[in-house]
Amino acid sequence: MTASSLTLFGPERLRVLLAYGLLLIEEISLLALPALIGLTIDRLLASDRSGLFLLAGGVAAILLSGALRRFYDTRVFATAEQRLSQAVMSAPDLPGVKVARLRQVHEVVQTYERSVPEGLAAIMAGVGSLLVSALYDWRVGFGALVATVALIGMDRRYACKVERLNTALNDRTERDLDVLNQSGPGSLRAHLTERRALRVARSDAEIGVYLLNWIVLLALIVGTLALIATPGVTPGAVFAQLSYILAFAESWNRWPLLTERLSHARDVTRRLQSCLQADG
Repeated sequence: MTASSLTLFGPERLRVLLAYGLLLIEEISLLALPALIGLTIDRLLASDRSGLFLLAGGVAAILLSGALRRFYDTRVFATAEQRLSQAVMSAPDLPGVKVARLRQVHEVVQTYERSVPEGLAAIMAGVGSLLVSALYDWRVGFGALVATVALIGMDRRYACKVERLNTALNDRTERDLDVLNQSGPGSLRAHLTERRALRVARSDAEIGVYLLNWIVLLALIVGTLALIATPGVTPGAVFAQLSYILAFAESWNRWPLLTERLSHARDVTRRLQSCLQADG
């Protein structure tokens, strides 16, 4: 989380961090799952059922940590949304701005309740999968590292573009009520047309970065298959390593949407600073 988001959740800061701590426990359990499945496969092929107990314990840890986190963080973020909504409605802004920002409060809280955990999960899955893959075969780990550098570069370019689009779109949203009440049909049509164009441009940018990401990721997956499918490698080891590379690919597949949501949240947080200062 950024410094501005910690300011946004000031009174709930420690509880938010605790919710993310519970997420890390859940993700560590998930990270161990492919290795446990691979170990269980190899032991079963050797007529040893002990791996089933390890696998059951790992699944139980995932379920327990996930349920506890969701039970806890829903209450934390619902409290934060109520406080922020009260601050927005008490601010000396125009009615149209208040209505827009009330909707933005819900969106930004949902981002930090759902999208930030997804982002943390993606980071842990990506970094953990890269490290474990390198333990199995350093060549696969090196290939994943090269892919990571390329993907980060593309994501940073996309982030700059989508931040500009989100700022322009939020400016339009805050004018919705004023345009509806004070403008004629022509101005309303122009306002809605511009907002539509911004949404389309944002979607097009997201589709473009998805396509570029998958070109890199598919090359990594094909290369991994070529490296690990060699004589003498056990089926469990092949399953585990391929699972980690697929988890690495899936972690990056989440990033374009997460980058867009976090960009939107940063812009909304800047707009809410005056409300929070007045409320504080």
